[in-house]
Amino acid sequence: MKTIVSRLERVFNKHEENSRTDDSSEFTSASSDCEDCEHPSSCSFIEGLEIMSSRENEQEMPENLQGGILLDKVYLVPSWDLNMFLFAPNSQFKKDLEELQGTTDAEEGPWIWKSANMSHLSRTVSCTKAATKLVKAVKATEEQTYIKADGKEFAVLTNVSTPEVPYGNAFNIELLYKIMPGPEISSGEASSHLLISWGITFCKSTMMKCMIEGGARQGLKECFDQFADLLAQNFKMMDYMDSSNKDHMLATLEAAHQSEWQLASDYFWNFTAVSTIFMILYVVVHILFCEPGIVQGLEFNGLDLPDSFGQLITCSILVIQLERICNMMKHFIQARLQRGSDHGVRAQGEGWVLTVALIEGTNLSSMDSTGLSDPFVVLTCNGKTRTSSVQLQTSDPQWNEILEFDAMDEPPSVLDVEVFDFDGPFDQATSLGHAEIIFLKHTSPELADMWIPLEGKLAQSSQSKLHLRIFIDNDKGVETVKEYLTKMEKGGWEEVELTFTSQEFDIPEFVWVATRRISH
Repeated sequence: MKTIVSRLERVFNKHEENSRTDDSSEFTSASSDCEDCEHPSSCSFIEGLEIMSSRENEQEMPENLQGGILLDKVYLVPSWDLNMFLFAPNSQFKKDLEELQGTTDAEEGPWIWKSANMSHLSRTVSCTKAATKLVKAVKATEEQTYIKADGKEFAVLTNVSTPEVPYGNAFNIELLYKIMPGPEISSGEASSHLLISWGITFCKSTMMKCMIEGGARQGLKECFDQFADLLAQNFKMMDYMDSSNKDHMLATLEAAHQSEWQLASDYFWNFTAVSTIFMILYVVVHILFCEPGIVQGLEFNGLDLPDSFGQLITCSILVIQLERICNMMKHFIQARLQRGSDHGVRAQGEGWVLTVALIEGTNLSSMDSTGLSDPFVVLTCNGKTRTSSVQLQTSDPQWNEILEFDAMDEPPSVLDVEVFDFDGPFDQATSLGHAEIIFLKHTSPELADMWIPLEGKLAQSSQSKLHLRIFIDNDKGVETVKEYLTKMEKGGWEEVELTFTSQEFDIPEFVWVATRRISH
C-alpha cells in the first residue's frame, strides 16, 4: 500500500508541475500579444478600449437584466465622451457621486485584462457604503467588466457583493450599463443613450428572497436617482418622451419581426416533415422505375393491393405521416388566422393612446408532453382588447409586435395581460399565466422596458415572464403626457373619507378601486 501511495503522489506531482509550466507558457504568450506593454495589466485604459474595438466588431449588445430599468435617458454628449466620463480612472464624476452619497474608503483598482485573449477589460472597486435607516455602513466590492466596446457602443457589467448586510452571502447584485448612440438631432449635435438595468443572483436558497429583492430594488432606486441628478448637472438631457426616440425603438422591433415564410420554415423544419418528404420522393422514384405488376390474388384491373406484409406496413407508416403533416398545416393556418381583426391596427381618434410593444417571453409552461406550447397574448385596457399572433412550438417565444389601443377619453390606468396556449379555433384555450400592470405604480422608464412575472399555477412553477415596452401618448401634446407621468411618479393621491354601510364588501378590492379612481 505504501508503494502504491508513493507512486500515485509522484504521478500527481508530475501533473501539477506540467500544468504549472503550461499555465506559465500561456501567460507568457498572452502577455506577448500586447504590443504596447510588457504586461497586459500595465496597458492604459484608452489603449485597452482601442484593442477591444479593433477585435469586437460583430458582438451584439447584451439584453437588459431582468430586475428592471434604473435609468433610461438620452444626453447631448458623444457616447465615447460619456463612457470616459463614467468609467475612466480617477473620474471626477465618481468622486462627486461618492461625496453626495456619503461613501468613504473608496479604492479603485486599475483596468486589467480579465482573460488571456484580451477580450474583456475588468477592474475592482471597493468602498464603504453610508449607513441607512435599515442597514449600517457596510463594505461593498464591485467587479466592473467591459462586455462590449467598439468605439460607439459600450456595455459594462458590474457585480456588486455586500457580505456584511443581512443575508449578504446569499446574493449578489448585477448592474448593466449600456451606452449607445442616441437619436439624430436636427442641430447635428451628437447624443448618447444611457440605459442601466439591474438583476439579482442568489448563490444560496433562502426564505427571505422576496424581502431581499424588495429592499435591493428600493435601495438601488434611491441611489440611481442621485446618480441621474448629478449626471444631469454635467450634461444636457433630452426629453425621454421625444417621439423620435420612441419611433426609433418601435422601428427596431418592426425590423426584427419575422415574416410568414420564416415562421413556416421554422415550424415545418422538423423530423416528421423531412422524413415524410423523403418517403414520398422515395415512393415516387420507385413507381417510376418499376414495371406494372401482374394481377394476382384478389386484385383486378384498377385495384393494386399490397403483395406482402412489408408493403402493408410501409403504406401504413406513409399514411400516418401524411395525416400528421395535414394536421400540422391545418394547425399552422388556424394559428395565423387567430390574430383576428385587432392585430396590427393603428390607434384612431383623439385622446390617450396606449402603445404596447410585445417583445418576448421566457420559460412559458406547457401541458403537452413535448414541453412546448403555442402561446399568444391577450391585452385588455379600459374595456378594449388586443390579441397577438400565435408563436408555434416554443417555450421562449419571440413576438416583436406592436399593439395599439384606440384613443381613450380617460388616461389608461390598468393593463391586463394573459397568455394562452392555442389548441385550435374551436377548443377552449388553456391559460399559461396572467398579470396586471397598474400604471400608477411604475415610472415612465420602467414602463418603457419591463419584465413582467406571470401569475398562476403553471406560470409560477415555471417562473414565466413577459418582456414589454409600454408608451402612453396624448394627441393634445407632449405637455399633457408629462403632467400625467409626473403625477404617476409622485403618486398623486388625495385624502378622502370613505363611508361604509352594513352591506358586505370585498374590502381590499373596494379600497383599491376607490383609490385608483381618486388618483385620476
